[in-house]
Amino acid sequence: MLNSSRRKVKIVCTLGPSSNTREKIEKLVRAGLDTARLNFSHGTHEVHRGLFQAVRDAATSAGKHVGVLQDLQGPKLRVGKLSQGGIQLKAGDEVLLYPEGTDPRSSTTGRIAIPISAEIAEPLSKDVRKGSRILFDDGKIWSEVKEVHPPEMVVTVSVGGKLTSNKGMNLPGTPLSLPCVTDKDLKDLKLGLELGVDSVALSFVRNPKDIQTVRDQIRKNSNHHPLLVAKIEREEAVYAPEGILEVTDGILIARGDMAVELGAEKVPIVQKMLIRMSNELGVPVITATQMLESMISSPTPTRAEASDVANAVFDGTDAVMLSAESASGEYPVEAVETMARIVLEAESETKYSVHANLIPVSGSIVESIEFSASRIATHVGATAIACLTHSGTAARTLAKYRPETPIVAIMDSAASLRRLSFVWGVDGVLIPELVATDDLFGMVSRVLVDHQRAEEEDLIVVTAGVPSLGRGTTNTVKVHQVKLKNETKDSKRSVR
Repeated sequence: MLNSSRRKVKIVCTLGPSSNTREKIEKLVRAGLDTARLNFSHGTHEVHRGLFQAVRDAATSAGKHVGVLQDLQGPKLRVGKLSQGGIQLKAGDEVLLYPEGTDPRSSTTGRIAIPISAEIAEPLSKDVRKGSRILFDDGKIWSEVKEVHPPEMVVTVSVGGKLTSNKGMNLPGTPLSLPCVTDKDLKDLKLGLELGVDSVALSFVRNPKDIQTVRDQIRKNSNHHPLLVAKIEREEAVYAPEGILEVTDGILIARGDMAVELGAEKVPIVQKMLIRMSNELGVPVITATQMLESMISSPTPTRAEASDVANAVFDGTDAVMLSAESASGEYPVEAVETMARIVLEAESETKYSVHANLIPVSGSIVESIEFSASRIATHVGATAIACLTHSGTAARTLAKYRPETPIVAIMDSAASLRRLSFVWGVDGVLIPELVATDDLFGMVSRVLVDHQRAEEEDLIVVTAGVPSLGRGTTNTVKVHQVKLKNETKDSKRSVR
C-alpha cells in the first residue's frame, strides 16, 4: 500500500545553536525539514561552512534531497553598542542618533546620545525628514524625527521602553536609498557560491533592480547560479510587488519587519495578496516569522499558532518556515513534527483552500502540457504525475496548478532537484542520466515502482519532451498503465 499522506507544503527550518550538528539536523530532516536556512545575520563563515556540510551529510544519511537557503543580512538598521543593561527611554525624551565609532557633533545637552550603525547613519539622515517615524526593537519603542544634521538625527520619543545594544530600527513610510546588498553581503554571497547553496534570500528588497543587481553579481563571479528569493518586508515592495515577482525565483513573506513597517493588522491581508499573486504567476512563496513562536520554550503550540500555519496552507503557500523555533528553541524536532502534522491536517481539508482557477499562459507549450496533466490525472484517478525534467521548470509549472495527484520530478541533477525543495507538492527522484529510450514510459514505470511512488497496474500521467528529452522541450502528456512484466531491456538499461 502506497503512502497517501505525502505532505505538499514544504518546511523551511532555520539552523542555529539548537540544530548545529549532523545528528541534530538529521533528526530535523527525518521530522520533515525540506530546506535548511542559513541565517547570515548571525555566525561566522566557519560556522556556516560547517552547517552547510552538516546539512549535506544529514540529507545523505536520511536519503532525502534537502535544499540550502542562504539568507543574506542586508543593510542592518540597528543601534550600536550601549551601556550594560541598556537605556531606559520614556515619552518626551530627546535622543541624538549619531554614527557608531565617532563623537557626536551636535550638542548633547538635554539629549540622550545613542550610536547607530555607522554604515547606515549618513544615508538614513538624508532619507528622513522632520516628522518621519523611527521605531526601535521591533516597534516596541516609537520616536519622531525633530532635527536632521547629517549624519546625525535628533528624535523625540513618543512610546518609551528599554533599549539595549544592537536592537533593530524601522522607518515606516520613509523610502530608503540604502543599497539592498552591503559589502558584508557580497562577501557572504561569495562563500555561498563557493559552497554551492541552492538558493539565496535577499533582505529588504524594494524593487526589481535589487534582484537584478545580485543576479548580475552572481553571473559575473560564478558559474553556480542559485535561485534568488526576494524577502518582502519593506513597504515599497508590499505595495508594488508585480515587478519583483516577474524577476525573482521565489519570495519570502517576512512578516516580522512587515508588521512593524505596515502595522500588524495589515499583515494577514498582505499575506493573502502576495500568495495569490505568486500562485497566479507560478512563483514559489515561503510564509515566515513566528509561526510556532511559543514552541521556542514549550513542547506544544498555541491554538492561534496552529491556525496561523493552517491558514497559510489554505492561502496557497508553497512552504512555511521556522525561525528561532528550530535555530535556538528548546524543542526544535518537536516544532518540525508539529508543523508537519498541522500542514497534513490542513491539506486533508481541500474545501477550505483558496486557489484561483488558473489557465495556461497563452502561447506557452509547457504551461499547456502541465495544466492538461494536472486535470487529466484527476479525471483518470492517476497515482502520480511524472515530470521528466532537466532543470525542474516543468515540475514548477505543474505545481502552479496544484494538482490533487502527487507530482514526481524525475531528474538526473541533484542540484536541480534540491532547487525544488520549497516548491509546493514536488517530490523528486534522482536517476543516473535522463536520456531518450525506446521504452521511455516503461523506464518511468520502473523508476516510480522502485521508489514506491506507484505499483503494478496503476495509471500514471507522464510529461516529457519526446522524442529527444532535451532541455526545454516538454511537448507530450501521456496516460500510461504500469506493467513491469512487459518492460523492455532498454528501460532497464536506462536506469541502471
